[in-house]
Amino acid sequence: MSRKSKYSAEQKLAILNELNRSSISEVAKKYAVGKKTIRTWGYLYKYQGIDGLRSTHNNHRYSKEFKVFLVQQYQKSDESLEIFAIKHGLKSKTQLLDWIMQYNESKLKAYTPRKRDSIMLGRKTTFEERLSIIEELIKHDVNYNWAVEKYNVSYQQVYGWYQKYRKSGNDPQSLRDRRGKAKTQKEWTEIDQLKAENRLLKAQLLRKEMEEAYAKKVMEIRDREANDSSNNKPSKN
Repeated sequence: MSRKSKYSAEQKLAILNELNRSSISEVAKKYAVGKKTIRTWGYLYKYQGIDGLRSTHNNHRYSKEFKVFLVQQYQKSDESLEIFAIKHGLKSKTQLLDWIMQYNESKLKAYTPRKRDSIMLGRKTTFEERLSIIEELIKHDVNYNWAVEKYNVSYQQVYGWYQKYRKSGNDPQSLRDRRGKAKTQKEWTEIDQLKAENRLLKAQLLRKEMEEAYAKKVMEIRDREANDSSNNKPSKN
């Protein structure tokens, strides 16, 4: 079980918002939080949304397949250990670093899969399904684990589809399975392309609007609390 955080997710977000007006050194000193911790909160919020800032009370169990997959993907990546780990649903780099060490020593352990782990096998999907999954993935702060559980597909599938989509310059056609029976290039019209692009663009805009609205609400609450505190101070006669 993880240690309970001193600050709630909402308080962490309010602290992050103060970086728009003050330096990280000033904010760290004000709240007695290390600069490194604040940077980690920033990465968690950027890549996992508000849920990334919440404290977890149960240790999540991962299959050996998932651990090996993540280690191998990191070896191909040029991202820092911390950013890569957080982008892939972990809370910090510590867990991934431990897996890398175990992987290099051939000590990664497997455990008896529970029902939820069977989704790691993946399944066949249509182009429309992949388009919908990426659309919802974008709305949910690119939370791969959320998509895996929601759509009963493997982590590798979701990760691969999103990476192909991003590397193609956000082209929906990158989600096509050329071996399937989806529309051929000739049948795929410009209208089809625009409709697909519009769906994914709307998802991006919706996520941005939700983030901005949430941050605004947190600041309103914080300002109201500050005003109430000021009004409750005893007046000097």
